[in-house]
Amino acid sequence: MTAVYILISNGDDLFYEQLLVSLYSLRMHNPELNVVVLVDEKTERTLHGKRSKVRELANEIKVVAVPEEYNPKARSRYIKTTFRNYLSGNLLFIDTDTVITDNLRDVENTNADMACVLDYHATLDQQLDGDKIRQNVQSIFNENISDENIYFNSGVIWLKDTPAVRSLFDQWNHYWKIAAFEAGKCFDQPALMIANRKCGHIIGELDGTYNCQILTSVRYLHKAKIIHFFNNVWQGKEQLSPFLGHELYEEIKRTGEISPETKELIANCKSSFYAPTYFICKEQVEFMNDIVGATCFSSYLQKNLSYRAIRLFCQLRYNIAKILSRK
Repeated sequence: MTAVYILISNGDDLFYEQLLVSLYSLRMHNPELNVVVLVDEKTERTLHGKRSKVRELANEIKVVAVPEEYNPKARSRYIKTTFRNYLSGNLLFIDTDTVITDNLRDVENTNADMACVLDYHATLDQQLDGDKIRQNVQSIFNENISDENIYFNSGVIWLKDTPAVRSLFDQWNHYWKIAAFEAGKCFDQPALMIANRKCGHIIGELDGTYNCQILTSVRYLHKAKIIHFFNNVWQGKEQLSPFLGHELYEEIKRTGEISPETKELIANCKSSFYAPTYFICKEQVEFMNDIVGATCFSSYLQKNLSYRAIRLFCQLRYNIAKILSRK
């Protein structure tokens, strides 16, 4: 089995630093595993000096030819939807925004030729935005998918070297190009859903411990083999864990090294959450995703005029209710 990463980075972002953390954690628990990092030519030229540590941790840095006109995001998605073509044998693809916390050898016992974990660890019917995902996929590809309830997260992918898997990748790349260049939505998961549909739903469900999406569920944390921290813009996530903020990765960028303190955090990743940290229920998340909740939270963080006005209104309302309750 070969572990596969994809890196598209020009030095101004933090993707290289995330990769370094993930690779270091991988080597802690899987020292003998073959690791290949797929890059474009522009990225490969930057992997020197403070950005050369990756060459010590990976067995191979493999350059993939990518259309010159593609922007960085499209370059990353292009390689992601075609990487089956560049390598032979069983592969385990891992996103860079991850920390590996255990040995990964048991993934080879997966029965399916290709397998992923459910996005957000839930079916579309269970997700807050399940209907929106269906609508989005339908708008991109003009296909009714109301009967689909499975939507996979592509952050970790187990795949064998079979004709069926290679055919699915051909379809994945085809539909990703439609999404990116015809619909203007450069995301790979909607295309993966349609490709899987066209290929007869060959993707199986991978155990959630191999892609513990910590921002959406702690269900698999205690047994997690791979913790997926997510590259997204969710407000306040940096207050939960150092792996969800920028400071840890900025330090690596400055020094080119992983400090002893960061190595300790990686070794104890499952405990690397700030205290106090609170659970919130589905309804609270739904409110935070609503424009009202998101606006209120943003105003609270800034302590701006809107927040002070809302707070004054709530205080007056509370005082009136208290007075009325005494009568």
